[in-house]
Amino acid sequence: MDRLALLSAGLRGTLALALGTVILLLPALINGYPFVYSDTGTYILSAFTGYVPFDRPYWYGPFVRAASLGGLSLWGVAVVQSFLCAFYVLRVVRIVVAPTAALRTFLMVCVGLTLFSGISWYAARLIPDIFTGIGALAIFTLLHPRTSNTWRLVDLVVIIAACWFHSSNLPILTLAGALALLLLRVEQGAAGRLAWYAAVLLFAWGGAMVANFTLGGTAQVTRNSHVFLMGRMLDTGMLKAYLDEHCPTTDYGICAYRDKLPERSEHFLWHDDSPLSLQGGWDATQAEYGTIVKGSFSQFKYLIWHVRGSLHSTGEQLVLWDICRNMRSTWYRTETSPPRAMIAAHVPHELPRYLGALQNGGWGELDMRWPDRLYRTGLVFSLIMLLVGFRGYKRTDRLSDPQRFLLFAFITTLLAAWVCASLSVVDARYLARNSWLLPFAAMLMVRSVWRAFKPEASLAATA
Repeated sequence: MDRLALLSAGLRGTLALALGTVILLLPALINGYPFVYSDTGTYILSAFTGYVPFDRPYWYGPFVRAASLGGLSLWGVAVVQSFLCAFYVLRVVRIVVAPTAALRTFLMVCVGLTLFSGISWYAARLIPDIFTGIGALAIFTLLHPRTSNTWRLVDLVVIIAACWFHSSNLPILTLAGALALLLLRVEQGAAGRLAWYAAVLLFAWGGAMVANFTLGGTAQVTRNSHVFLMGRMLDTGMLKAYLDEHCPTTDYGICAYRDKLPERSEHFLWHDDSPLSLQGGWDATQAEYGTIVKGSFSQFKYLIWHVRGSLHSTGEQLVLWDICRNMRSTWYRTETSPPRAMIAAHVPHELPRYLGALQNGGWGELDMRWPDRLYRTGLVFSLIMLLVGFRGYKRTDRLSDPQRFLLFAFITTLLAAWVCASLSVVDARYLARNSWLLPFAAMLMVRSVWRAFKPEASLAATA
């Protein structure tokens, strides 16, 4: 009988996980094809030719190849990413909520996230952005005291993949792990969980260096930080001031362009007439730009400038409440766009479905007004629940699991915004790609508050 009950429970869990995956895929199913972004073309090229991008990690490309079953269909990438989201949502629900009601709560959460967050738009998009949120949930489950070592091994693999797929996830998930250790601190098993966190640092950071050395012959965590940080210096106005001070005494190549610097880092990074391009590109400028960046951090006045610019940009990042401002664009359907060109070159049998998608005007035009409004509603709801969930809380009180997870989701979202705004550019997608953690945690808090005020719960408390 116990075996039959166990088999039945396993079957219900599998069916719920499959249904949750489909729910998260609904926007893409309505679209008619996985969503694309300007970076999608590079990842497809990397997947099917082995091309090593100069401006981003290589490892998402092999994932695209594997998940698409060698190019059978790029739908495989969207399905795997949505499955991982559903898998970790279910894992967290089972930890935070009583397991007896976990499946019903899980499906309700999937519906809520699909409607009121950006999870579906990133889970089904052919770029690695969704792995920031997936990695954060994997960190939380890895370090939770009720997780078995078998599942922790799965979590470790997912976290390492998330860190290798997108460079920003290295600092984000490192900080999220430290936060999880702080929020989930208990004496029992603390040493073991510290060892798992150390394994994350070793394989994510050290492994990335070894992997990059294997690819390019240089043991470095990322090949592109010098360019993005120069872009940050440009956006804050610091680069012109630094060059004006140092060019008279130092022979930097970029000094020839200090009076012709672009206004924004987007132009600096990607346009053919930018100083970066005219100086030979990303690899050719690594030594010079690296020296300038290090020099800016070694001088107190520029260090303060960095701090001030970081805080200002983080504030700008946190108020960009759009799922993605570049989601709707006629550029994706043009013959010169990298997503279309790479699909035509490497998965040509899917080009008609790509062009027939709503995003490409195949049957109308994608309209993001209502998705964005619902997304903003979800964020407002999350902030309200952050207040409600801690109303009357005292420092001497012990945090409940829903409270711990809500704090984890909120602070991790802030940390992710800070990392991206400080090291790269201010962009709505850097918030929306993982801010779905907030409504997820808020929904679990609603369930906790609702159960606390149910009549039977009140009677049980007074009995």
